[in-house]
Amino acid sequence: MRSRFLTLTAGKPRLESVEAMPASETSALTSLAAGRPDASLLDTILEDWSWHVRVSLGGRVRHGVTLRRVRANMRPVLTHILAALADRQAMRDFDAGGAAFGAAHHFGELRLQQGFQITEMLHEFRQLRREIVLQIVDTGGEAAESIALVRKIDDAVDRAAIAAAGSFHAIEVKTLAELVAQDPPTGLYDYGYFWERLEQEVQRIRRRRRPRGRPGEQAVLCLLLIDIDLFKGFNDRFGHLAGDLVIKRIAAILAASGRRSDVVARYGGDEFALILPDTPTEGAMAIAERIRAAVATESFASTGGSTARMTVSGGCAEIGAEEMTARELVGRADGALYIAKSRGRNQIVMYDVSMPSLTP
Repeated sequence: MRSRFLTLTAGKPRLESVEAMPASETSALTSLAAGRPDASLLDTILEDWSWHVRVSLGGRVRHGVTLRRVRANMRPVLTHILAALADRQAMRDFDAGGAAFGAAHHFGELRLQQGFQITEMLHEFRQLRREIVLQIVDTGGEAAESIALVRKIDDAVDRAAIAAAGSFHAIEVKTLAELVAQDPPTGLYDYGYFWERLEQEVQRIRRRRRPRGRPGEQAVLCLLLIDIDLFKGFNDRFGHLAGDLVIKRIAAILAASGRRSDVVARYGGDEFALILPDTPTEGAMAIAERIRAAVATESFASTGGSTARMTVSGGCAEIGAEEMTARELVGRADGALYIAKSRGRNQIVMYDVSMPSLTP
């Protein structure tokens, strides 16, 4: 490999070479020194890095993570690291929550989701540092003694690694908070967490609206309340143990029907709630209908080895352009649920202004 390195003069990086380099390579290093890493240099570092990482991890692939995807995940982080070698502000961005911090933090989130341990991810950053040094510093030449440059590389990689590792901690804390908020019998979120998240989603809708008189995006939020039909009669006939099994099975159906962004909670004894962010009424009603149909076709164990059929009713309400509080939204969904019950049960009703609002 041809010797390539940077040296520092009066605090500014400049290019030198042990032997004459082609204009293309000189251009690549010039752009790097100016804080604009050349694509070919990025590709070379990422190619070697991803290969060594794959080998060091025993050739393991998690959740279909290919070498191409590995390189794509790291590319924005490497871009910021190389830019930081020539720009103090770019270096500070790793600490200030700017674009550099965000790219590294996102890389950490991806690695956690892909099943990596934090030690494995930190090894990736150590390997990345090695590849940057090999590409930029000629280990056999004068630049090997450029302590200032090596320190810059170390500093940039370390800051990126710290930002990425922080995402592990943040996700673990979030996961712990969600585990504490679980309803033990069903594994769904509990009543308190439901209200906390609903308030957050309502506030998010308000923030996304632009000032009056200007066109803005249509931010929507739907709430779905689901209640088991004639559940008290089932309990009285078959006992509370059988009733508990019904609640757990319906909770499982709800959890399977919800998307990753949805919040599925146990609202009361035999009542459940689904917070559906960024979901218009048509999408919310489709989800609700799938739940209703799945419960209606399910066979629930009762006593003596026999089975019974159960149904659910639902009420749905939406926040669109209209200003509304979280409690008002719940009141509307509850009013629609009341209408569904009065119309014969086993159905989902969308709220309209002619219906009562049963604000809690």
